[in-house]
Amino acid sequence: MESLKDIRESAEDLFGRITEYIEARWNMAVLQTADKTADIVSSLAAIIILSVFGGMVVLFGSIALAWWIGESTGSVAAGFGLVALGYALITLVLFMIRDKFIKIPILNTFIKRFYYKPEEK
Repeated sequence: MESLKDIRESAEDLFGRITEYIEARWNMAVLQTADKTADIVSSLAAIIILSVFGGMVVLFGSIALAWWIGESTGSVAAGFGLVALGYALITLVLFMIRDKFIKIPILNTFIKRFYYKPEEK
């Protein structure tokens, strides 16, 4: 039978190893969370920047189109009205297909980025 001193040393050694293991797992979880968060934030920043510039292109393109239609029809107000009607139709179509083509793909992208592990290289 082992002496009490040997049992105590074994228990202290085991406790030390368990403590190191828990600390290593904690640090790994923190680093993985930071990596995934940074990936999501950088993707969102890129999307926001591209959306702002894309929105500006659409805005000025819409103004130019409305002005051109207005000049062609003889009424600038009619040109802006027709462009607004076009956007209303696009909005209606997007509203009708929002779940299948907008909501679910965005949700799937978020889940893939946050929950799946990257493939080892």
